[in-house]
Amino acid sequence: MIPKVTKLQKYSIAYLSKKELDILKDEIFNKEIYKIQLNSNPVIYDLGSHIGLSILYFKNKYPNSTIYAFEPNPNIFPLLQENIQRNGIIDVHLFEVALSKRKTHSTLHIDSSGEDAFSTASFKKDAWNGKQKTLPIEIESDLLSDYLNSEVDLLKMDIEGEELNVLSDLQRTGKLSLVKNIIIEYHPGTQSKLRKVISILKQNSFTLKYKEEGEEIPEPKNKLILIVGQKISNHS
Repeated sequence: MIPKVTKLQKYSIAYLSKKELDILKDEIFNKEIYKIQLNSNPVIYDLGSHIGLSILYFKNKYPNSTIYAFEPNPNIFPLLQENIQRNGIIDVHLFEVALSKRKTHSTLHIDSSGEDAFSTASFKKDAWNGKQKTLPIEIESDLLSDYLNSEVDLLKMDIEGEELNVLSDLQRTGKLSLVKNIIIEYHPGTQSKLRKVISILKQNSFTLKYKEEGEEIPEPKNKLILIVGQKISNHS
């Protein structure tokens, strides 16, 4: 796997899969799926950072932000490091670890199609949708609650189906009270999983909006959607 390099606005991006890069560029920089109003120096936790496009987007919007970024795939983590370094991005802390419901050794299933489409790496075989050929690798998984000890302006999750496990950990430890805003790329499972995710967020005083393919929808669907939450206490 030899990385290629391209330009994206003012940034230089090292990547493996052009098809995957084009999809992520469109979502993050064109459709701005992570667009949100924060203070001028926010603390952002980015779960599922991949090669770092979300980090570059946040840093472009909030140059004085401090970002804690998590990416478990060892095939991708060096590119994440490179993209932060080659663009001179500061105040970004990188962690090569998966986040789930316990501290343990875990099996991550990564793309084996030869297309290097690693953004779909998942604890589930053949990706979250069961349609991608994958191979298993051993990684470390950890608890987000062990990293989160002060107020967080934004918690962004794109973690391929582990949303409920991470939210459950934060609720159990009381750490969800530290989070002001949350953006979750929800990967569908059972209907009860969706209900539990929504319930945890509402129990912790988040007002919620739901988006499908960039458009706001009135009710959540058990499909690939974006869940955007803001603490009620943040409203002016």
